[in-house]
Amino acid sequence: WNAGRRPAHMSATAASTAAADAGSATGSNSPPPPPPTVLIPGFLSMGDCWSSGELAARDGARAFLPTHPGPLSSHHDRAVEVFYQLVGGTADYGAAHSAACGHARYGRTYGGLYPEWSARRPVDILGHSIGGVTARVLLDLLRRRAFASHPQTSAAWVRSLAALSSPLNGDAVTFALGACPPPPAAPTVLPPTPTTASVLHARSGGGEGGGGGGGGD
Repeated sequence: WNAGRRPAHMSATAASTAAADAGSATGSNSPPPPPPTVLIPGFLSMGDCWSSGELAARDGARAFLPTHPGPLSSHHDRAVEVFYQLVGGTADYGAAHSAACGHARYGRTYGGLYPEWSARRPVDILGHSIGGVTARVLLDLLRRRAFASHPQTSAAWVRSLAALSSPLNGDAVTFALGACPPPPAAPTVLPPTPTTASVLHARSGGGEGGGGGGGGD
């Protein structure tokens, strides 16, 4: 097969190795292949919604890794599923999170699209729609070292993160689907500081020599 048109399902490791071998065979000093691009889909997305075969045909040097988190799962659960789809193993949603949300701690077991993922072998992430939010949650979990099976993660595992048409500031559709908005917070009244008290006192005409209004001159 042509190294420039690798099969879309090929692992990132195999694609990188093939590209390096092709460069060695031709004696070229081409730069190393870029990190693989992790594709995170949005709401209700299932299957290969990225047309990864076409992407691979356009950019044969880059490995594209489409992931398939739960289409209706929380962002935390989706981020965990993306993580284990890449490194391999059984999805561990965390004891505290699972207890708080009332679901099983462990999910499916995955083979691993990029088991060598680390700070030395980072990835680029592209998330579409709520996939962009899932990507940000994943980055935060990596930063906080939230994966019990991989205690040495860090934000350096991600070289770049791009969000395509993502509701990064929230979306009212969650309430249309049944979520209850939080009650409005009670207004907080702060006690006046000496400076603000003096200003208010002066503006009310309570300063020395004030209040008379200047009649008689």
